[in-house]
Amino acid sequence: MLRAAARVGGLTLGSRVLGFVRDILTAQLLGAGPVADAFFVAFRIPNHFRTIFAEGAFNAAFVPTYAKLRHGEGGAPAARLFAEHVLALLLLSQLVLLVLVLWGMPSLVRVLAPGFVGEPVRFGLAVLFSRITFGYLLCIALVSLFGGMLNAQGRFDAAAFAPTLMNACFIAFLLAARWFPTPG
Repeated sequence: MLRAAARVGGLTLGSRVLGFVRDILTAQLLGAGPVADAFFVAFRIPNHFRTIFAEGAFNAAFVPTYAKLRHGEGGAPAARLFAEHVLALLLLSQLVLLVLVLWGMPSLVRVLAPGFVGEPVRFGLAVLFSRITFGYLLCIALVSLFGGMLNAQGRFDAAAFAPTLMNACFIAFLLAARWFPTPG
């Protein structure tokens, strides 16, 4: 038990260190100004929804039910059927939410970043960037579902490593960004 906790803790620490490096590189690349402001708002919007749909209430409801089915009477087949139904509902709800939010993104930005309303450049960039980043919610909801299934089976490493992998990819793209053309 102690070894598993140390492994998960180590993976989480690695994620935090890479997240710090990611934040430094993001600040270095974007600096301060309307592009950085819009980027941080766009990054924050799917994260607001993530706490509800992927890691908050969803995990609190799904993981205990899945584990109870898996280790109870129905066994693995009942747990798998439950997970398949949840996956179908999750995909459907996330796709509907995605369409609605993409359509209503200007209103959402007005609510979550009211200071941008009087600044057309920041507001326009925040809407554009938020539309680009919002698809992340669908991906992270699926990661949360599969991570919950693994956790219920006593396999903690993959779910603990996922944020590390995300940060490593983010850092790789930030390092490659100097070769992308910049407007203006």
